[in-house]
Amino acid sequence: MKVHHIGYVVEDLDKALQEFIALGYEVDGEKCHDDQRNILIQFIKNGTYLVELVCPLNDNSPVKNLLKKAGSTPYHFCYETANIYEKTDQLKKLGYLVIAEALEAPAIGNKKVVFLYKNNVGIIELVEE
Repeated sequence: MKVHHIGYVVEDLDKALQEFIALGYEVDGEKCHDDQRNILIQFIKNGTYLVELVCPLNDNSPVKNLLKKAGSTPYHFCYETANIYEKTDQLKKLGYLVIAEALEAPAIGNKKVVFLYKNNVGIIELVEE
């Protein structure tokens, strides 16, 4: 599978964006409110590297607890796959746990995404190509 992006949770999207711009990143697309997940997203790019800045909108956000525990930090790799359902089944057989069922992701053109977790790997996201 090819890496699509790295997810990076942040407390303040605008402040984080300015810090990453100072490091040579450029804004890639518009900010996106994902109301299903209670997050605000901004993609940024540095060369071929795509980073998804993810900011919780409220305490119901799935990334809020992570932010409280770890602060701003990278927290998932997203991989492209031809069929997220088949790949999810394959990964489940390898011991991955589904932590967020497949939903459309408005920040990625409403493509379906699913989140999985495995010890020694952490959180991964699959997005359908």
